[in-house]
Amino acid sequence: MTLDEVITRFHISALQNNGSREIAQDSVKSSAVLMPLIEQNGQAALLFCKRAAYLKHHPSQLCFPGGKAEPQDCNLIMTALRETHEELGITPEQITPLGTLSLHATLTGFSILPVVARLAPNTQWHTESLEVEHAFTISIAQLSLESNWHTYELQLAGKSRSLPGFITPHGLLWGATASLVKNFIKLIKTA
Repeated sequence: MTLDEVITRFHISALQNNGSREIAQDSVKSSAVLMPLIEQNGQAALLFCKRAAYLKHHPSQLCFPGGKAEPQDCNLIMTALRETHEELGITPEQITPLGTLSLHATLTGFSILPVVARLAPNTQWHTESLEVEHAFTISIAQLSLESNWHTYELQLAGKSRSLPGFITPHGLLWGATASLVKNFIKLIKTA
């Protein structure tokens, strides 16, 4: 699927949902992530980060760029843009927000607003921030194949949970990030 096809399907899904998405209320645990879409070799892909191994929270986990809302952020879309710039060096001018997915509540008490965005052609990124060990892309085509997803048994907060996961060369994509990807894929497949 090309980037334009993915974006068109995302916009159609928003129209089918009356164009409304939930907007997060600003609170101590409000956060946002950017779901950066980029075109590579004529195919749409999502850009992911691998968090640094020494971090206290979520070390070595795969994620989208993002984080907690800060007082200077006028809204959660600005949070996603600011965090993406801090973590990957991608400036807000290189990012075109397309819309948001529904809020996602995490087991750790955060409310995440996923901001779907298109990166400008030839956007470059770096991993020189203290939080990011590596950045990489996965094509929408790969993420759309149900056979690439498996169920994993994990111990979280002392409870056994079955969660979907996607193996990448950089580790297991699971948890909130995997849920956001699955929700996005479902939206564009049904549009």
